Amino acid sequence: MVSATGDLETVSSLDCLKQDLQDRLDTFPGDLYAHPEWGCNIRMLLGALSTPLNRALAVRYLRLALLDEARIRKETVQVLVREFTSEQKVFEIRFLPRGVSTQQSLVWGFGLTQLPVEV
Repeated sequence: MVSATGDLETVSSLDCLKQDLQDRLDTFPGDLYAHPEWGCNIRMLLGALSTPLNRALAVRYLRLALLDEARIRKETVQVLVREFTSEQKVFEIRFLPRGVSTQQSLVWGFGLTQLPVEV
C-alpha cells in the first residue's frame, strides 16, 4: 500500500501475518534461493479438473504451507474449497494465530486470470 505521504506503508501484527500467508501461498517452493523449502505447491494444480483427488491434494498443499507458519496454532487450521474448476480455484482458510482469541479468515485463490484476495 502507499501511504498518504506517498511512502510505502508497512504492516504489523495480524495484517503482517495475513500478508505473509498470501506471499507464502503465492510462492512456489524453490523460487526463493535462500529459502528453497518456503512456499506452497498448490499451483501445480493450475488447470487441474475438479476430482476428489485433486481437491484433496489442493487442501493438503495449503494445509502443509499453513502448518509451516509458527505464528498459527496448528490445530485450528481449516481449509475449505469454495470453487474448484480447471480455470480457477478459490479457498477459504481459517486459523487462530498464537496469542489471539478471534478466528481469522482469508479467502485466497488462483487461476488463469488473477483473483483478488479477501481478508
